[in-house]
Amino acid sequence: MKKILPILFFLNILTFYSAHAQSNQQKAQGLIIKYLSSKSNLKSNANINFSPIEVLRSSFADTKQYKNLLHKIDTLKLEGRKIDARIPKLKTTAEINQSKKDSKNLSDQLVATSDQLIDFMTAYKGKPVGWMIKTTYRHNTLRKKRFYLNQELTKVDSVR
Repeated sequence: MKKILPILFFLNILTFYSAHAQSNQQKAQGLIIKYLSSKSNLKSNANINFSPIEVLRSSFADTKQYKNLLHKIDTLKLEGRKIDARIPKLKTTAEINQSKKDSKNLSDQLVATSDQLIDFMTAYKGKPVGWMIKTTYRHNTLRKKRFYLNQELTKVDSVR
């Protein structure tokens, strides 16, 4: 009996918290209803349709690795242009052959770096930075809005 009481107590606490815990979808909908009520005198909440909430993630374009790979690609392209500009000035067959080798080497490096960039962009999983939910509601006219919410789901960051 003494062993059962703590288990029952724990189950009661767990049931209480799970009954009062809101899902992210519910929190987002509550925020939006509150926002719309304060901004547009929306009387009825029954006519608001919500899409499923979506996580917004940071972009690979903001990472140092992405910027470094882009810089390397730009540098390789510039070197290629320099080689191309020298070709008309070359006089011997040996110089032309060396220029072709340099150009081929540069081309191979450019392809490899581009492949690295594509692999990085494909595999990148950004950090969560917020939420987005789409709504459709009628307030005089039919309106469709995107609500951007902060990561903690405590405020509306922007509406578009």
